[in-house]
Parts: sequence; structure tokens; C-alpha cells
Amino acid sequence: MKKALALVLALVLALSMAVSAFAVELLPLEKADEAVEDGKTVINLCNAWDRYVIYVDLAGTYYIALDDQPYTDVVVTANGCVDAKLVEFDPETMVVMEDGKDMVKYAVTYKGEALEGEVYDYETAKVTAKAYNDAEKVTYYGIERITYVNVIEIKVANNFSAHYEEGTIKVEAKLAGKAVANTLTVINDVTIFEYEEVKWAAKNHDDKVNPGVLQLGAWGYSDYFTAEYGYGWEYDEDLLRLHPFALVVSTTAFRAIEGQDLKLNVLAFDFGEFEMDVHVDLKDIVAGQKGVNFFCVADLDWNDKNGNGVFNANDTINSVSFGFKGDQVVKGAYEIVVDLPIDYYELRELFGLKVEEDDIITYYVIDENGKEVCHETVDYKDLDLTKNVAVTVKGENDTLGYYTLCLEVPAVEEGEENPNTGAESVVGVVAALAVVSVATAAAVSLKK
Repeated sequence: MKKALALVLALVLALSMAVSAFAVELLPLEKADEAVEDGKTVINLCNAWDRYVIYVDLAGTYYIALDDQPYTDVVVTANGCVDAKLVEFDPETMVVMEDGKDMVKYAVTYKGEALEGEVYDYETAKVTAKAYNDAEKVTYYGIERITYVNVIEIKVANNFSAHYEEGTIKVEAKLAGKAVANTLTVINDVTIFEYEEVKWAAKNHDDKVNPGVLQLGAWGYSDYFTAEYGYGWEYDEDLLRLHPFALVVSTTAFRAIEGQDLKLNVLAFDFGEFEMDVHVDLKDIVAGQKGVNFFCVADLDWNDKNGNGVFNANDTINSVSFGFKGDQVVKGAYEIVVDLPIDYYELRELFGLKVEEDDIITYYVIDENGKEVCHETVDYKDLDLTKNVAVTVKGENDTLGYYTLCLEVPAVEEGEENPNTGAESVVGVVAALAVVSVATAAAVSLKK
């Protein structure tokens, strides 16, 4: 177990580099016992463990590389929660690392033939070849890569479910004329709030001094590791609070707090000193409530006047989207509450509505189907500059939902029913979110 855990932790570090200068963990493809399959000799690509697991718990693009062997006809196929493909190795932006060392080596060439002697890393090889050319005032010297490199690009999306997701990457190739193959398992994990902490939060929901709130993004336990290795020989809440990015309340935890309320402080979207808080209140937990992932995301449709891809003070917004992508149903009543540190005048300015203070503006919140969820009409002659914008979206026996704040409800197609529901009025939600929600699902700023 410790070896397997060490392998996974090493992979997490190795696979977390940026595309511009990423490190690639060498994949140990060793020769195993030969077996006959469909009349061909098959060499299984393997390592010291019974299976090779790539572990992630954040969406992103990751890379691995095959070991230094002359593989040909490499084919990569992926299934499940992962996409993968073979990509060309670029020494200007890539470095293949193993145990902290660059594994790709180069030789200096003279008229296309490699010089005997030293081998170099990429940058040193370039400098050395240039020095030879400059010393002899020629252009004969160059560099040649002498390491075999096959890089596989892996893309993993956000996991909005209440359980870890699994995918596979199959690598097929030829080595010395023989077929070789291996299948890698990819785990896209979720972190679950520890059972006792959920019970504490529900019990102290209304405590005025130390209110019980679950802070999403805090510490919990890995769904994958506990499924694989168990929870430990005795119950120890400290050991079950070691994994970051807790977003899931489990079925078992919900069973323990039936009939109680639960509050979750979801996240804060930040832009400079600006911050928008979102939290969810679950009312009177209903028996049979299944696990829920409270991963909140946001997006912004805005006019980029500077063309730099960054929201600036002189830009205006068209709409703001926010909410939850998970498909788990909350069986009882719930409220999604958004608190913004701006007033209604600032809200109007973010939407670029240059009007006088006696004008009346209606802000709409619509769901993913373009149906009105709620609206707020603000009469600016009665504007209270001391009151910040806040919103409460109510629901029951439904998914938490994903919403858009806009100034108009989409037009109804001819023959369709008017989508306006007449739902109770709410404050125009996330104009401030417009400022801060340039962070997308893959780069969300969780409140500490």
C-alpha cells in the first residue's frame, strides 16, 4: 500500500507542471513474460505494481512519456473520464524529468555525424555547437537528440459527481518487431467531508458564537484511496482530514443529520480586493438524501475593450453565469445565497447602463434552458447606497442548478410558452461576480 501511495503522490507532483515547461514522468514499460495472442507475440508493458495508476483531483492537461526505447507505430486510445493522444516532443517547451533530472540527451554533430564523447542537455548542446561553429567560422556543427521520446498528452475535465471517476489509456506499439501494449488507469478523484465534521456543522447550524459551516475547499478524505485501502483500522477523524479540496457530502453523512439543516460556504471569486461569497443552505435534510458535490463554477460574457483577455474597469458585461454542474438532486429545500460587496449603483455601472437615478431597471436570473428563475426590479430614485447587493435563489427536490444573470430573458420561439415563471423576486445576483468570475471551473479560487 505504501509503495502504491508513494507512486501516486509522485505522479501528482510530476504531472502538475504547466504546458509551457512541463515535466513528464517516464513511464516504466518493462518487458514482462511473453504471451501469444491472436498468433502474435505480445510483450506486456508493465512496472513493479500490478497496475499503473495516474491520479488527478483537478481538471487539467497532464503529460507522461514512454521510456527510452525505439518504439514505433505508437497508438494511444482513451476511454472513460480521460482524453489522450500522442503529441510531438518540443525541446523548446518540454523537459522529460525523472528523479529531478532531465532524461533527454543530445550529441553535437559534425556534418550530420554525431561526435564521439560528451552528451548534453538541450541548451548545453546548442551552446556547444554554436561555440564550435564560431571557433571555426563554419556552419557544420549541429545537435542531434539521442534519446527516444514519445509524449502522451492527457486531458481530464472537472469531476462534478459525488464519486471518483475512472478512465483508461491503452498504449500500443512495436519494439524490435514485436507488438507491445499496456493499459493505464486514470483516476479523477473527489474529496469528501469527514463524517464527524458534517455532524458538527449540522448540530451547530444556528450557534451564534461558533456557527457550524462546512468550508468547501477544506480538508477531507479521498474517495479513491478509501475505496482502495479502507479508512484505517480505527476511526480517526484527523487522519480523514488530510486531503485537500473537500467538495462532497456523502450519503452516510446525510443519513447522520436527517431532519437537521446544513450550511456550506461554497467559495469566493476574487478580483483584486473584490470578493463575492456564495453559500448554500440545506433545509431539514430529507431521509434518503444521496451524496452531493458542491463544486461551484462561474463564467463571464463581457466586452473586452482592451483586447487583452483581462477584465478591466472600463469593460462592461453582457451576462454572468454561475452555479453547479453536478446532476445530484437535493431532495429537500435549499437556498443558494450570494453576497456582494457592491451596491446597486455599482451593479448598474458594471452592466454599462448609463442612466439617471430615477430610471427603473430589471435584472433577470435564468436557468440553463433560458427559463426565468427570478428577477429584481430596482427603482433608482429610491437607491440606498448603503445597501449591498445580495441574492437568494430557492429550490426544492432538484439539482442545485446553473444560472445566468442578464438584462433580458431570451426571446420565446413562436408556438412556445412564455418561459417567465413569476418566481419570487430576488436581488440581481452577480454583477460583482462579473468582475471576479474570470476564474473558470478549471481555475477557481477557493476561500481559505
